[in-house]
Amino acid sequence: MDNPDSRLQVLLDRYYHGTATAQEKEELMSLVRSGEYDALLEEYLKDQWSNSAEGEELFSKEKSSAILNSILEYPQQEEPVEAKVFKLNWMRYAAAAVIILTGFGVWYSYDKNQTKDKIQPQIVESNSIRPGGNKALLTLADGSSIALDQVKQGVLARQGNVEISKQQDGIVVYSAKSTGGTAAAGINTLTTPKGGQYEILLPDGSQVWLNASSSIRFPSVFAATERQVEITGEAYFQVAKDRSKPFRVRFNKSEVLVLGTSFNIMAYPDEETSKTTLVEGSVSISNVHQQARLVPGQQAAVLSTGQIKTRYIPVDEAVAWRKGMFQFKNAGVEEVARQLARWYDVEIEYQGQVPVKQFTGSVSRQVELTEIVGMLRYAGVNCRIENKKIIISP
Repeated sequence: MDNPDSRLQVLLDRYYHGTATAQEKEELMSLVRSGEYDALLEEYLKDQWSNSAEGEELFSKEKSSAILNSILEYPQQEEPVEAKVFKLNWMRYAAAAVIILTGFGVWYSYDKNQTKDKIQPQIVESNSIRPGGNKALLTLADGSSIALDQVKQGVLARQGNVEISKQQDGIVVYSAKSTGGTAAAGINTLTTPKGGQYEILLPDGSQVWLNASSSIRFPSVFAATERQVEITGEAYFQVAKDRSKPFRVRFNKSEVLVLGTSFNIMAYPDEETSKTTLVEGSVSISNVHQQARLVPGQQAAVLSTGQIKTRYIPVDEAVAWRKGMFQFKNAGVEEVARQLARWYDVEIEYQGQVPVKQFTGSVSRQVELTEIVGMLRYAGVNCRIENKKIIISP
């Protein structure tokens, strides 16, 4: 091969336009995997992205930029010690995006002579599954329910002197509007479905972000001596300080006690362990078996036996979801699949033995599911999308 750079350019062009032979495809993938041509791959990806945007716009500039950035933003990382760990190397995945996503039909190539009506069916496929968004159901003390993603901003309900409203940014706020009247203390529940997330401001001013397939139960008015809520799934808390009223979070037969702090609790029923991660402040976690006190940067894992194990972790890993990212650290296929199922509202089906792979890295939660499935296939996981289901085979 006289000029590897030129040869790679030729192979990329042929693959992109669908003229590459089987031998040329294999040759191309060998060059991509070698890691020696990252700079050229980056330029090619940017050029193709830019050229595909000429003519009629299939996506807004903001959307196009977001997708490109989600591919190009991965930082360079050192190679893992264990060969089984698949690092989400930013450029290697960018190259895979050119190759794999073209095959899935989500790349932006199209016949520029077609009309918009003819173009649309090519980019909206049956397997195109959008990421989740702000969706939740608020159940009031009287049993009535409000689908928060279907109502406009403004006052939603009143319980005694407590007013429940939806703000312009979509946040649900509980606030006391006067000192007169009777303060209702009924239990309210905010529930997010699969593919949903939501933010709420509790009666005491504490902020709570719910991840997909989660819920929080709380009184419309907290008691005089303590504040107590109960969650399932995953939630991030920023608790308003009030030393006269300790804040308690109950989950899976465990309890977190705080005065004022920021922390994340992950307690999904389909996970083997519940995890509490402290961002700032101080909390204690306890159950009938054990008690532990955390300092910022520590995570407490409650095992199925009730035992509590603590360790230091990068807190960004635990709260990445609140910033719109999937964050994986030596995560197996099943762990990755569970997160995808919750956020994209899909089912997971395993046909045969589960592939033994591990993943480390970050992926935007704003990309379509097809893109992440493409990444998994590039990593060697045999998977496909059928309707609302990810099927994973040996």
